[in-house]
Amino acid sequence: MKLNFQYAHHAHDESIDKPIANPMDALTAFDNFDWDTQVEDANRLNKCAPTISLVYEKDKKLIWVSAGGDKRSMFFVSECYFPGEVSAWFGFSKKQGTVSLFTQSFSKENARKAIELFIKEDFAALQEFYA
Repeated sequence: MKLNFQYAHHAHDESIDKPIANPMDALTAFDNFDWDTQVEDANRLNKCAPTISLVYEKDKKLIWVSAGGDKRSMFFVSECYFPGEVSAWFGFSKKQGTVSLFTQSFSKENARKAIELFIKEDFAALQEFYA
């Protein structure tokens, strides 16, 4: 399990990995991340949107949140993947696969909540939250 950080000064193919043992460290990292400064730097540098990812390599699960906008009107884009039941045959049946959720409209509080639901593996609530 690891956290991946992408800062405003990074190129799109640059990031920093930090191995973690406790997934709750992702919430601490989110709370300690200087989102305001990073969003301002991203606007000034035009390089990369500040992003934090939580990656469970063994279980093939991932969530990332990325900030945009400015200090007064910050928004978060987020995507997550996890094993689960997905539609097949044009929605007429279900099979096991990888669930993919995406949004472009989270607030800072909602981005944190998405990470929290992901850590708790409350995937039903997570699917409603992204809807």
